Parts: sequence; C-alpha cells; structure tokens
Amino acid sequence: MNKLYQRFCSLLLLLLCFFVETSYAQKQYKLVIDAGHGGKDPGRLGSKGNQNEKSITLAIALRLGGYIEEYIPNVEVIYTRKEDVFLTLDQVVTIANDSNADFFMSIHCNANENKRVQGTRTHIHSDDFFTSKKLATFIEKEFSTRAKRYSKGVMSAQGRGQNLQVLQYTKMPGVLIETGFLTHPQEEKFLNSEYGQKIIASAIFRAFRDVIATNPPAEDRSTFYKIQVMSSSKQENINISRYNKLDMRIEEYKDVKNMKYPYRYLVGREYNRDIAERLAKKVAKMGFEGAFVMEMTEDSHLKMIRHNRENKKRALQH
Repeated sequence: MNKLYQRFCSLLLLLLCFFVETSYAQKQYKLVIDAGHGGKDPGRLGSKGNQNEKSITLAIALRLGGYIEEYIPNVEVIYTRKEDVFLTLDQVVTIANDSNADFFMSIHCNANENKRVQGTRTHIHSDDFFTSKKLATFIEKEFSTRAKRYSKGVMSAQGRGQNLQVLQYTKMPGVLIETGFLTHPQEEKFLNSEYGQKIIASAIFRAFRDVIATNPPAEDRSTFYKIQVMSSSKQENINISRYNKLDMRIEEYKDVKNMKYPYRYLVGREYNRDIAERLAKKVAKMGFEGAFVMEMTEDSHLKMIRHNRENKKRALQH
C-alpha cells in the first residue's frame, strides 16, 4: 500500500511538472533591447584604433537578441535600432511603451576620468520594483561569476541621485546595463573584442532566461506622481534658460476647459509620494514657487495625451 502511494505521488508530481512546463512554454514575452547612443551621438569615444560606444552597444545588443531569438522561442525581441541611427530618449521610450513590452534593456558602456576605475553596473529606476531589481541582480551575478567581470552592483535612482529617462518613463520592468569602462585600458580592449562582446551578451542572456523561468510578476506602475511646474495663459518657450536649468523632460498639455490658464507644464514620473514631494520642493527652489505634486493614473494620463493630440489636430485643421 505504501509503495502504491509513493508511485501515485510520483505520478502526480510528474503530471504537475508537465503542466507547469506546458504553461511556461505557452507564456509569451516581449523584450525591447536598446543599443545606447547611435548616429550623430557616438557616446563615449574610443581611444585610438578602438570603437566608439555606439558601435560596441549595437554589437552586444544584436548578439544578445540573436541568442534570445535562437534559444527562447517564446520571447519576441524588439530592437530600438539595428543600425547606426540616432534616436532621442523620447523615441526610445515611445518604442518600448507602444510595443507593450514585458521587459526593457538598454545597453551602454561607462567612462571615468580616473582610468583605474573599472567594472559593470546595472541600473534600475526603483528598489521597490521587484522584477527590475531581480533582473539587474541576476545580470550582475552572471557578470561576476560566469563572465569573470568586476561587478559594481545594482543601483537605483535614489542611489544615483538622479533619474535615467529610459527607466523612469518606460512602463515595464527595465534595466540599463553599463558593460564596462572604455576609459579603463583592459576593459576597453575586452569590449572591443568579439570574444568580450560574446561574453557580455551571453551573461545577459543567461540572466534574462533564468528570470523569465521564474514567471516574474509585472510591476504595478499604474499610479504615479508628476510635478506641475506652472500653468500659463499662453504657450511657453521651454527652450529658454529658465526651463533648461531644470534638466528634466518637460511635458506640455493644453486643457481647453481652463479658459484662463489652458497650458500646463509637468515634469517627473515618480512612484513614491515622498520622492515626488522632494522633487516638488527642489523645483520650487529653482524659481517655480507654485510647483506641486499631481497624483495620476495611467488611464488619466492617457486621456490627457489623447486630448492633447486631438487639440493639436484641431489646430492644424484650422
């Protein structure tokens, strides 16, 4: 009786594993891979005889995408660029968000005035984003163990003291990967080599493969906070020095229901109220005394964007 029970349990376990594997195999993912810089933006310039950052990031991005397309058939890879072209950060964000991707990766190289500084670093937007942090942690683990690179670890916006636009404004779990320092002679040589690019791409590939095998949860970014810098009766020129010193992406919206001050100017996209409040105080000290925090949902923000586009279309028609 005991043996029959053991056989039954073993059979049940096999069936459970089969259903779990079948379910996992059927789950589809979309991954956006962004090769940093490009076109007129070379990124960090290589030393004599070596490639610029834009060429190295593209080579690693294409190799990484190739590994994923070959070995993980349930992942659709979307590239922000597959050749030497320039994209603004806004365009990169738009490609990722419009594709409804499940993951985002941006590939970069690092630099420092001190040529002895070396190592990889993977950036995330917030430590509160579980899946982003897990992916970043797995990447740095692969770099340090299998790829034998010196890892400087994972860093969030709070640790950096600044936001990275491609992580702040994308709506899915995402990382920005610094693959090494082009100012460090040995790391530059490594990153310029086909061998080094293969090692880096395969390390990222293994980390991504292992993360999706755990069926990680999506991150809830449906509620966030923006800072209204100001409202105006007429359209502002946001290219003047007063706005440039903010050094932040400025979004303009026109509210036709507000006859007196229809133009609104917003900055930031924070997911923590306390951080948003600190940003509002910082903006106020920079000359925008009336700055305040606005809590928004993805739906309300999309309505603002659609309404703004409709207003622009009407203006063009007239």
